[in-house]
Amino acid sequence: MASLTPMAFSSKQLSHNPSLILPFNSRFNLENMISLQRECNLGFCFLGEFTKGRIYKANSKRIYPTPNCKGQWEDPDDDGSGSGSEYKDENDEEDTEEGFVENDLDFESDWETVNDGKVIGDSVNKISTNKYEEDVVTEIEQLLSPEEREILDRHQNPELEKISTAKWDPLHTFALAGQIKFMDKLLEYEVDVEKVDKDGLTALHHATIGKKEAVISHLLRKGANPQARDLDGATPLHYAVQVGAMQTVKLLIKYNVDVNIADNEGWTPLHVSMQSRNRDIAKILLVNGADRTRKNKDGKTPLDLSLSYGKDFKSYDLAKLLKLVPANREL
Repeated sequence: MASLTPMAFSSKQLSHNPSLILPFNSRFNLENMISLQRECNLGFCFLGEFTKGRIYKANSKRIYPTPNCKGQWEDPDDDGSGSGSEYKDENDEEDTEEGFVENDLDFESDWETVNDGKVIGDSVNKISTNKYEEDVVTEIEQLLSPEEREILDRHQNPELEKISTAKWDPLHTFALAGQIKFMDKLLEYEVDVEKVDKDGLTALHHATIGKKEAVISHLLRKGANPQARDLDGATPLHYAVQVGAMQTVKLLIKYNVDVNIADNEGWTPLHVSMQSRNRDIAKILLVNGADRTRKNKDGKTPLDLSLSYGKDFKSYDLAKLLKLVPANREL
């Protein structure tokens, strides 16, 4: 029984012994295994911790199970009648006759492009999806009662008044859920992108509260008002600051929102940033023109709010920021 070194085997030996344990190290890695697999009609899998690999022979119908090995490999009986390369050629012919095929575990090669760049995998998935949808439609049409089928047939387009309330609006639900596809379908039926719920919140408000950056960007491109106010006078920028959505804050500023806009209580986004104690967002607001001296209806400046938290380090840190960072929209 000879100890196995990373490259101490031939194609002939692997063909006779389709199962052996190989150590992973700098000389032998996954690329080596893939190369061997292609050359010798072999596959491989991982065992437990990534310290060993298992080689096994693959058949077009099944993958043969392999016995456990202990890191050693015994030379097979060899009649000495030929070199490894001669045996490999004979073995290739034998495998072809017996129906052995390459079990390529290289994912990229498994999905080669054909037919003007179309991917086989995508085509198969599309066919499977279409077949599944057709099966579901057929099944449900059989399960529906005549009255239920009549409701379905009567609603070729969505009837929003039947699926909406003052609180629950489909456009807002899709915005908060990140369902851009369904949201766009409603907009195609001329649903107002600025439609508000009972609290005066628009779809952009909801998407901002939910930190749905892709939806926020999409709604802004669709013409949503970045400075829309809810019943409390709060804008999407107020909510972006509250939930700590830094990228949304930057995006809204790019749409030239007023960084000093105040709600019904006189709170600006900078006031909100002091309440949430978010230094990074406060700095963004300051360098983009936020007024640190603006008072709310209670006569409190942003610095007053920060100091009201007491003598912890964050209070001093935010105070330093408010005292020293200049307001400069060019920074």
